[in-house]
Amino acid sequence: AFRWIRLAARTPVLRTFAAAALAPRYQELRTEALGLRMHGPFGLAAGFDKNAVAIDGMAMLGFDHIEIGTVTGEPQPGNPKKRLFRLVADRALINRMGFNNEGSAAVAARLAARNPVFRTTVGVNIGKTKVVPEAEAAADYVKSTEALAAHADYLVVNVSSPNTPGLRNLQATESLRPLLTAVREAADRTVTTRRVPLLVKIAPDLADEDVDAVADLAVELGLDGIIATNTT
Repeated sequence: AFRWIRLAARTPVLRTFAAAALAPRYQELRTEALGLRMHGPFGLAAGFDKNAVAIDGMAMLGFDHIEIGTVTGEPQPGNPKKRLFRLVADRALINRMGFNNEGSAAVAARLAARNPVFRTTVGVNIGKTKVVPEAEAAADYVKSTEALAAHADYLVVNVSSPNTPGLRNLQATESLRPLLTAVREAADRTVTTRRVPLLVKIAPDLADEDVDAVADLAVELGLDGIIATNTT
């Protein structure tokens, strides 16, 4: 299905047909969020298009915003296969992907070279490279920010995947505050013509008091939103 979506986006006849048949635009659905104007409220979460290769294909199908990634500072293969399992009876998936992606430099180059066929909002979700120690996480996120911020309508700091060892430790406010501050400063330093909205993505397994602490921190730092939630 993923390959067919990419093919359709590159084929003029299929692109025209699909855009007309599958992606009608209704004025009453137009949405404004994060200071961005979108065709509607329906978006594609990070995890499907990890390397920014199917943006036009997904926009063609009617998604009003598309979040690519998760992208890490360095390329990495992710966890060994098999790593994605469908539970038909439970109507669920088991996700053990592990941030497989081509890395921030490669994804940034692809976004820079993109000639959009369909106008859509593109968010970029960034995470920690697996081999980077927790103490050096901020520098890794900054590397991704410096590469990708200019190509992002909004940025998401992912500190909540269960498939990268130690990543969720970064949700503790004493770790999260300097990390988010560093990313915000890097985005502002990299993109001087506009303010790139910044969000943080949290886990569904946080205790209520930890959710409150992250929310308070988001307000304190002037974040633009919280994405809830990641894989349990």
